[in-house]
Amino acid sequence: MTDMTIRTTVDIEASAAKAWSLFGEGFGDWADWAPGIDRSTLEGPLAQGVVRVNDTASLGTVRQELARFDRDDLALAYEMSENLPPFFVKMRNDWVIEEVDAGRCRLTGVALFVLKDEAEPMRSKLEGKMGMALEAFARAFREHVQA
Repeated sequence: MTDMTIRTTVDIEASAAKAWSLFGEGFGDWADWAPGIDRSTLEGPLAQGVVRVNDTASLGTVRQELARFDRDDLALAYEMSENLPPFFVKMRNDWVIEEVDAGRCRLTGVALFVLKDEAEPMRSKLEGKMGMALEAFARAFREHVQA
């Protein structure tokens, strides 16, 4: 198994507080704006350790554990280890929102994918595909916040 890391950054014309209210506090409502998520629910109160269940057309039902939830740092991370796309053993997405200046913030993500050994020859193709998906996700969030 080997690791693959993808970084995603998008600037948003809104305050960090507004972005966090939709991204962090709205963690259970991502189906409202995230591409590919048809329904999203939390199995308990919003806090580190809660499981979010997403229904998706591409993967079916996906369970993600909230591994970090930090209101002070406007940061969260979630992990998947079940029902993953082919070639992946584990996935983790770490996201942080930071104020850039008055009325503008930045969403930055670091996604870690643990690849199965047989996926190594396809690393660059997988990296491109997952990178495009993460960019589309970040753009969709920016559009949602700025609407």
